[in-house]
Amino acid sequence: MYAELRASELAGLLLIIAAGLALPQILPGYFLYTGNSLMTYAILAIGLDLLLGWSGQFAFAHIAFFGIGIYGTALLESRAEVPFLLSVAISAAVAGLVGIAIGFPAARLRTVYLALATYAFAECAQWVFRTWDPVTGGPDGLRFRPPVIFGYETGSDQSSFPVVALILALAIGAALYLTKSKLGRQMCAIRDSEHVATASGIDVRRTKVIAFAISAVFAGIAGGVYTLFQTFVNADVLGVSQLVTVLTMVVIGGSGSIIGVLLGVVVIGLLPELLRAMPQSLLVWQEFIYGSILVLAIVFMPQGLWGLIKPRFIRRTGGCGRTPAQSIRAPAEASQ
Repeated sequence: MYAELRASELAGLLLIIAAGLALPQILPGYFLYTGNSLMTYAILAIGLDLLLGWSGQFAFAHIAFFGIGIYGTALLESRAEVPFLLSVAISAAVAGLVGIAIGFPAARLRTVYLALATYAFAECAQWVFRTWDPVTGGPDGLRFRPPVIFGYETGSDQSSFPVVALILALAIGAALYLTKSKLGRQMCAIRDSEHVATASGIDVRRTKVIAFAISAVFAGIAGGVYTLFQTFVNADVLGVSQLVTVLTMVVIGGSGSIIGVLLGVVVIGLLPELLRAMPQSLLVWQEFIYGSILVLAIVFMPQGLWGLIKPRFIRRTGGCGRTPAQSIRAPAEASQ
């Protein structure tokens, strides 16, 4: 039935939780830090894919919602003494409300106009993060204390890892449930053709706004997760380069597939670590090698890594079966 998780999917979620409990006992701190970062990226990338790969809206505002989640959670927990879980919920809700506010005008835009409008919002948000000194610390950044969850202290990579893994499992489960639901199929229909979706009785604008809101909530949750293993944030981590990184993860892994997005997060997230292991004389070529890998992957793997490895499993794993290029072109095709 639709909107029900299969046993294999539930087993995968339980495996993530089990790994979150076991790995801190055997892995060194740097590996745990990398794992925490990858899991945060995974939540952020899943939220972006719900907007890009499922509803076909090519928007650049995602990193701004991530910043709302970080600053909101940190300020509520550190200054207002609000419990961490409630702080994350409030921050994600605020991000969702801002997503709705952005979604209403953005729902009338398509293709490059939507990208430019949301990019402008992301730049405005970063300007606020960088200049609102009394709240965000301005260019000096904001330092905050580690959250305490029902007496369980986080802050270190080891103590945060199980909590981050649990939140990731819940986020993946929610995304899988959404993509199997009526709303998920409405989002796919709008991405494929807005005219056909309208003729089928789907409220296109309302569904687009909901997609914006859900994507923003995921980004806000990712921001809250960030505060579990970090005690400092600066506006520099919320720049366009971070958004490009998350977008690359979605495209390289396979847009429109949860497994593809997770695969892209692992590959792109670990790539800089692998490049650092190169000989010292070749370090100057890191950026060139990184860019070349991205270009070659896009050219020779239009369906992403997951589409190359297991194309027959895309539909079974809740994927839309669309290539990243098709997801980006869909709004333009719908307007013709």
